[in-house]
Amino acid sequence: MPTTAPGGPPPGTTAVRAADRLRGIAPPGARTAGRRLLAEIAAGTPDDAPAARTLRLPPATSWEPGRIVCETRFGDDLTLTPGVVFGGWIACLSDHFAGLVMLSALPDGYGFLTAGLSTRFHAPLVPGAVRIETVLTTCTTRLAVAEVRFEQDGRRAGESAVEQIIRAGARGASDARQ
Repeated sequence: MPTTAPGGPPPGTTAVRAADRLRGIAPPGARTAGRRLLAEIAAGTPDDAPAARTLRLPPATSWEPGRIVCETRFGDDLTLTPGVVFGGWIACLSDHFAGLVMLSALPDGYGFLTAGLSTRFHAPLVPGAVRIETVLTTCTTRLAVAEVRFEQDGRRAGESAVEQIIRAGARGASDARQ
């Protein structure tokens, strides 16, 4: 009969170690094309992708492998219902920041495509200051999951889970921005 240490997984189950959940990421000090692009974005110097210009996507204000932070402001021009930011914009930002967190993590030679996106709101997001934090919660050699959290006035107002399919053979960061 299998036994486990106190606090361990129940007999007959397998615990997923953090090292296994994040086994697809580049080592912390690696200078990947994606990380170089993120450094340019944070410095305000990259050539933005056409969609980023058209949609006026805010840049990351800080990042580290597997984590992106954006401190930005939502304007009145982002509302449909007076005083409430359009939920489709929040979903768009979720996809955008999930993509940036992938750039922070993937080694060169890999790209990604969004496979699924789910957004939940806990309170209306309104025009004003917002903090968006994105964390890579799972990354294998074939699939990644990012959690995107939206906070206003120190409270979580919404969150998204974004699934990414990882594909080998991409030519670089510009391919990864798809």
